[in-house]
Amino acid sequence: MAPDYDLIVIGGGAAGLTAAEIAAALRLKVAIIEGARLGGECTWTGCMPSKTLIAAARHAHDARNAARYGLHIDSVQVDFGAVMRHVRQTIAHIGGEEDADTLRAKSIDVYEAWAHFEDAHTLRLSTGEMLRGRFILLATGARTRVPDFLAAVPHLTHETLFDLTESPRHLLIIGGGPVGVEMAQAMCRLDVPVTLISDEDRLLSRAEPDASSLLAEVLRADGVTLHLGQAVQDVEQIADGLRLTLADGSQHDGSHVLVAVGKRPDVRGLRPEAAGLAHNDGILKVDAYMRTSQPHIYAAGDIVGRAYFTHAAGSMASTAVINALLPINLKGDKPTDPWAIFTDPEIAQAGYTVAEARRHHGRDVHVTRLPMHRVDRAMTEGHPEGWMQLVHRTNGKLLGATIIGHNAAEMMNEWAQIINRGGSVRSAALATHIYPTLGSSNAILATEQLKHQLNSGHWLGRVARWLARRRL
Repeated sequence: MAPDYDLIVIGGGAAGLTAAEIAAALRLKVAIIEGARLGGECTWTGCMPSKTLIAAARHAHDARNAARYGLHIDSVQVDFGAVMRHVRQTIAHIGGEEDADTLRAKSIDVYEAWAHFEDAHTLRLSTGEMLRGRFILLATGARTRVPDFLAAVPHLTHETLFDLTESPRHLLIIGGGPVGVEMAQAMCRLDVPVTLISDEDRLLSRAEPDASSLLAEVLRADGVTLHLGQAVQDVEQIADGLRLTLADGSQHDGSHVLVAVGKRPDVRGLRPEAAGLAHNDGILKVDAYMRTSQPHIYAAGDIVGRAYFTHAAGSMASTAVINALLPINLKGDKPTDPWAIFTDPEIAQAGYTVAEARRHHGRDVHVTRLPMHRVDRAMTEGHPEGWMQLVHRTNGKLLGATIIGHNAAEMMNEWAQIINRGGSVRSAALATHIYPTLGSSNAILATEQLKHQLNSGHWLGRVARWLARRRL
């Protein structure tokens, strides 16, 4: 039986929308299936609401600290309900740009339903309809992982946090990853007492240890109470909330508990076995080209267990749909892709950390670091905290970069591009950057590495010094 569609995309989040629009641009017959809301987690419960809340919290923090600029603000009053209304209004506006009518105008058929496999080419929708696809892309995202000890008691996740209308009396956060640290700082700056608990010894285990340490100092200075290296042993409901008992025996009461201990792929009702798809506890197995165990079925984003950032999911989806529909084989799994945490200061990273680089390249790994207080624009903006770091080989090939500082995520994009194309640090040193900008600090840092290289025993330095002497 002939397929109904050239491509069926299951999941209307960042990855699914990206893939569907690329296929539609090729003038192929495309359908997208979404059982919840088009736009997915990033729009409704992730990136957009969290960054809107973080912006409100930053404005409150800046107002309280305006005296350092010679500006005196008598008091800052936080109307928590109004802040949350602003968050919801913002995401409603953004979500309105990703509705079904907009997609249909791009020649994408939209099915607002849940789907499961009948066989490797056939999907049954919760509406009763049956669809067949020549190619299928799975991009169903992930859900918050909730520990068993919390499942039976009231708790918040990133999916419900932004529904709050009243300020928590005391917020307990379990988890020291991206969601945990971002919301801990934002809520604390909005006058909510916050205690963050993590069984990890440090925050953000993927980050450079020095960056984790500095962020911990900043959070404590903001007023967040941290309990690191402490697992939750017990939870009980009390009259006005919950009480958590930690491994060290200490007890902590809160009106609300936010669970932020990670995610798990969302394969609710998908029945991957009916399509013959290999998976491990819901994580679909894919090759380097994003193909599943069925050569016509691809997967991208959180469902493959390696892309818990929206931009990584979108990149995977682009690769997957191009590989499916064109005679091209692009690799979609990029462990060196950049990521950022939008605390204040921000932490951004691309490529390898120092430890990872040394595992891959042995002794030929060097580090060049620049403190943010040497960046003129950072000083004029009043943000001297943090540093920039490059991890590179002796010949200058860039292996990794970490920035902790004001607008670190924006500055990281340049380094990420250099890493992705296997480039050298000196390409940033030789490029002209607008001054004074934070981005111009990339050139300053690159020049530091280049000067060291020219002055070292590396052959490039020796040759350059010899040539310079010959011209005298």
